[in-house]
Amino acid sequence: MATPSIARIERLNYVIGGIGVIAGALTQPKPIALGLAVGIALTCANFYVLRRLVTKWTAEAAAGRPPRGQALLLPKMMGLMAAVALSIIFLPIDPIAFVIGYSIFIASIVIDTTYAAFRSEPTAEKPKETDHG
Repeated sequence: MATPSIARIERLNYVIGGIGVIAGALTQPKPIALGLAVGIALTCANFYVLRRLVTKWTAEAAAGRPPRGQALLLPKMMGLMAAVALSIIFLPIDPIAFVIGYSIFIASIVIDTTYAAFRSEPTAEKPKETDHG
């Protein structure tokens, strides 16, 4: 199972991404809107796969087994780099909009970190000791 923070970041990616795609489609020319959408789609897919891998590794480590599947990280990154290169080369997208769309995961991480910093954890209050002399 994913940690609450990783799950929140992934959900925030989808929410921010959805808002970005809709806003881009309604307000921007086609190359910019498509660049945003492709960048958002790739970052959401990348974070999904990464979350699955990390969740698997941490579950195996918690169970006392050595994490397996770490060799999948290199093919994942190569696939991501290929998808980015192919998108920039073959799709009629604005590269700056693509980078902005791909960068939404940073906003998701900042929002989740801020949320975690200001979230108040319930604490058990210790009873006060009184001196009855």
